[in-house]
Amino acid sequence: MILNYDSYASNNPKDKEAFNDATLIGNGFMGATIYGHPYKEKVILNEDSFWLGKKNRKRENKDFYKYYPKIKELVNNNQIKEAERLLKLASFSSGGEAIYSVAGRMEIDFLDKGEVSSYSRTLNLDDAICNVSYEINGNKIEREAFASYKDMVLAFNIKSEKPVSFDITLDKEKLVDRIVAKDDTITLTYDYNKKDKLAIVAKVVSDGVLESIGQNICVKDSINTCIYLALRTTFYSKNPIAFCKKKVNSLDYEALKLRHIEDYHSIYYKSSLTTSSKKINELYAFARYLMISSSRKNSNPANLQGIWCQDIFPAWDSKFTININLEMNYWFTLRSNLLDCLPPYFSLLKRIHKNGKRLSKKMYHANGFCAFHNSDIYGDCAPQDKYLPATYWPLGGAWLSLMIYDYYTYTKDIKFLKKYIYILNDSCRFFANVLEKNEEGCYVLNPSLSPENSYILDGDICHICKGCTMDAQILDDLFSYTKYAYKALNKKLPLEFEDILANLPKNKISQNKTICEWNDDYTEAEPGHRHISMLYGLYPSSQITEKDKELFEAAKNTIDRRLSNGGGHTGWSKAWIICFYARLNQGELAYKTLDEMIEKSISKGYLDLHPPFQIDGNFGIAAGINEMIIREVDDCVELLPAICEELSSGELKGIRIKGDAILDIKWDNMKLTSVDIKANKDIKLKLKCKNTSIQLKGSYLIKKGEKLQIAE
Repeated sequence: MILNYDSYASNNPKDKEAFNDATLIGNGFMGATIYGHPYKEKVILNEDSFWLGKKNRKRENKDFYKYYPKIKELVNNNQIKEAERLLKLASFSSGGEAIYSVAGRMEIDFLDKGEVSSYSRTLNLDDAICNVSYEINGNKIEREAFASYKDMVLAFNIKSEKPVSFDITLDKEKLVDRIVAKDDTITLTYDYNKKDKLAIVAKVVSDGVLESIGQNICVKDSINTCIYLALRTTFYSKNPIAFCKKKVNSLDYEALKLRHIEDYHSIYYKSSLTTSSKKINELYAFARYLMISSSRKNSNPANLQGIWCQDIFPAWDSKFTININLEMNYWFTLRSNLLDCLPPYFSLLKRIHKNGKRLSKKMYHANGFCAFHNSDIYGDCAPQDKYLPATYWPLGGAWLSLMIYDYYTYTKDIKFLKKYIYILNDSCRFFANVLEKNEEGCYVLNPSLSPENSYILDGDICHICKGCTMDAQILDDLFSYTKYAYKALNKKLPLEFEDILANLPKNKISQNKTICEWNDDYTEAEPGHRHISMLYGLYPSSQITEKDKELFEAAKNTIDRRLSNGGGHTGWSKAWIICFYARLNQGELAYKTLDEMIEKSISKGYLDLHPPFQIDGNFGIAAGINEMIIREVDDCVELLPAICEELSSGELKGIRIKGDAILDIKWDNMKLTSVDIKANKDIKLKLKCKNTSIQLKGSYLIKKGEKLQIAE
């Protein structure tokens, strides 16, 4: 599986769009963006713990609890604008969270600027290696790059048929303390956040002549040169410089490359997709590649841009946005058998939980934990900014916590559930403290909002509300998952949790036959809004299914209304709509949306564009494709539920299903032709497929270590 790029990306520093056409490599915590220019190569460097902003800041508004009762009273009296004025004053935090930032760049300036021919730039997804090759004045030059997880270095190899000369430098646009070149090594350091340090070390190994001049290493008459880079901050190591220098020393390129490939294969080849659509195969494999490259054990989770960032101050600070974006990043990981990529998610969740417990006490005088719509590397979860339609939404921690039970359902790892159930419990505990009953006797959150939309009330555009549909849906999952987790551990759910679960608001259908976004049937201010929050219950949850035909039809109407008013105009929103259509059995519309996304929201470098680049859409594509081929709702595994003509034949292998089993399936001419399921634990499952040429009996019991094989 090789991605081919038409040409090199522009290395003009003013051309910010060129980043979207470059090639990404990464090893979890360290990444590089390669432009592939034949004359002057530019490589953007990232380290996932390089965030500008102090840790453990106390940002909550000291006056919130004093005015909290008054805000609730105003909302109860439908005095929304006055409630919003007071909420802005009393809830918005001082300053913002930390900002993910570019670490630096490496430039390789080739002295021969002759005519270029036979240019090629590729990314081999099977081996996680970037290649650039071309000829200048009859001299063939080949450049190779990869990011090693095992050895914790970025590796670059430059080979040529005839000797070439070039200059190598490390730099950072601003905020550099020191760059020193000595002998074969360049060291860049930067002290930030007062006590933290970033180090970048590049070591050059060459058959040519090396000379250090100023901040550069000059390579003369080389046929084979290797450059090894290490990046580190004090978030991971007490002495980043010593760490980096140790990592780049005594490396053999071919042995390093072999270790890299073996390590990458150990995850990448656990699953695969092959269909009749080359583009779909590439985007699915690319999503898996990006996840492996940006989220590994002992790294941070993939942020808004994974780990690849060109800006000192990127859009939305490239943080962890937790009113859908971070969650979307990881939707496909369990099913696509990428368990190795999930430890960073849970490590961050633990940090968020710790800060969220303090926040809950300070803001609400409540037990448990909560997190608002954004977080950073330190797990800061106070209200992030002063944008009311998004900021005041304390369900981010609840949504993140659901992955705990999801992980258990796919792995049946009871030790994991025992380890993390306290987070689910504390999330429930918070809402048990702050929910109040409305006029209908249902528990609602007051105030709240529907991310990131607004509604019209008495001619005013309003944001906050007394409960909304997404709140109720997330809380239904939270309390249900916690109940199931308690049962798995032979415990009984507390009665107050049972009471809340039994008395949450139900989904409502509006006058225009769509799912209501708020508990009251308001008219939305932006009917084409990119967030479609009231359909959380359709996907990623499974609360809206074909069992309730009226709701199911209303969900279809909801998407139609959004799209007819200009919705789905951002990449990640398109990806979410693909998942919706798959759940609605609309395979052709799912594919049509995917095709539109490729045309309008995917760059030449295969990156999802919000715009700008935002990686959640890349990951959301994989989730949507999975959902078109496999659906797990109501303890039933349905195969090919939303298959379409464009994906008429294919094979999906190594897919994890709930209950800890691995599934392989094949289909041809829109019909299922074989099923192969290996159980890692005893599993009972129901199989369903409406498009099949094989005999499915319905329910199966598969013993641990055994296989179920059904074929034509």
